[in-house]
Amino acid sequence: MSKDPKDPNTKKDLDTGEIIQEETFENLHRTPLRTRRDFLSAGLIQMTATMTLPSVAAMLARSGIARAQEIVCPKGGNSSLVPFITVNLAGGAGLSANFVPHDEGGQPLQSYSKLGLGTAPPILATFANNAPFAANGISQFIVGVTDNADITTVLNTAFIAAPVRTRDDSAENKLNLEGMVAKAGRAGSILPHLGNNRNSFAFVPPPNPLNVQRFNSIQEALAIGGRLGEKLNQNQQAKLFKAIEAMTADQTRSIASKTGGAEMSQLLNCATKDNSSLVGTADPGVDPATNPAFLNVWGNPQMNSAEYARAAIVYNVIRGNAAAGTINMGGYDYHNGTRTTGDGRDNQAGTLVGRILQSFAVLGTKGFVAVTTDGAVTGPNSGSAGGPWTSDRGSAGMAYMLAYNPVAPPSTMGFQMGHYLGGRNQQAVDQSFVTSGTAEMAAAGIFANYLNFSGQLGLLNAVLPRVFTTEDLDKILKIAA
Repeated sequence: MSKDPKDPNTKKDLDTGEIIQEETFENLHRTPLRTRRDFLSAGLIQMTATMTLPSVAAMLARSGIARAQEIVCPKGGNSSLVPFITVNLAGGAGLSANFVPHDEGGQPLQSYSKLGLGTAPPILATFANNAPFAANGISQFIVGVTDNADITTVLNTAFIAAPVRTRDDSAENKLNLEGMVAKAGRAGSILPHLGNNRNSFAFVPPPNPLNVQRFNSIQEALAIGGRLGEKLNQNQQAKLFKAIEAMTADQTRSIASKTGGAEMSQLLNCATKDNSSLVGTADPGVDPATNPAFLNVWGNPQMNSAEYARAAIVYNVIRGNAAAGTINMGGYDYHNGTRTTGDGRDNQAGTLVGRILQSFAVLGTKGFVAVTTDGAVTGPNSGSAGGPWTSDRGSAGMAYMLAYNPVAPPSTMGFQMGHYLGGRNQQAVDQSFVTSGTAEMAAAGIFANYLNFSGQLGLLNAVLPRVFTTEDLDKILKIAA
């Protein structure tokens, strides 16, 4: 927009006298914001006073943003879709050295010498479907799970391994399922997706997330920022938004006749009403400290700690405040010539998953967890378990999915979606299986099981049209409601 050089409010460079062109809303937000949660993740409440000004509102109404159908006030997500949480282990964790992979017939491999498990590792059959893990402390992942989740919780959880060939040490593996979950209709009531999944998305781009490093990331997303937030107390903030709400109802009528104006008017009105309610509440239900039993699952961490932030992500996803959540854990590129580092990292991953499962149990709700990683590891070809990790081996890749039901164990079909080649010199993913050749297809297979566990498999073709045939689904569906 050109500026009048005679206007006294026009900013000019003191040296050159040239007019300073300020950044527009479109340039400040290069990723289109379409839903109310998108606006919230970009600082919706902080922007509300500006958005209600007629000039800015008119500009937004003329933009491509207002043409999106989903920009209107949220009508509530698909409540049948269970809480969905991703745990991503960045670097290439040895998931196939914790869960013991089997062949196409469901039988043990001839040897596990390339997988760090020796020739014939001892087996611990656990979870609702007797999934095989390396026993006697060899699998530190399962040690972490069982140390942090009650036995009844574990026995009400179905575990499925998903053998898949993935690229080593690469964030380009298409393992991000959040876009599919959002397209299926899982929506948060007041928050966007929590946590920034480092992986590329599978099939459907995810909505803009709120990156949660500390709990105050969530608090700040639901508060007035800047000097205004510092100067006004909570009661004054609530009154401010009620005033904005009244202003919005009058001002947005002036843009209702413009292209996209009706949608923009509706968004502005409903956003300020929602924000008035949020600002006027001490805690709109986002702080896990309000539930001591829940916080005890997480070891009662300090509010400014990373563990408190993880607890807050899980808490808000379970309560439905957020659509889904991702927790990234680093340090899983652990082939440093020892087994010690890898065992420690695997235990940390199991601890996190165990706490998530126990969180579902404490809050009495079904829940689904996807565990992903980029690549895998290998060590010296040894007949004994516990050898050091020395290099990457993406051909031995794997992902996990876990489904918890507080009422009864979920129905399952086996413990693997896909399988390993069983020959003594193979010990690798059979990439000919429908979901095992690429990370993206594995993600789609996990998503199909998530829908089936939620009792919503009928949504699959709407989200992923023509990705799976009926015959494919007969092979990949392993968890039922």
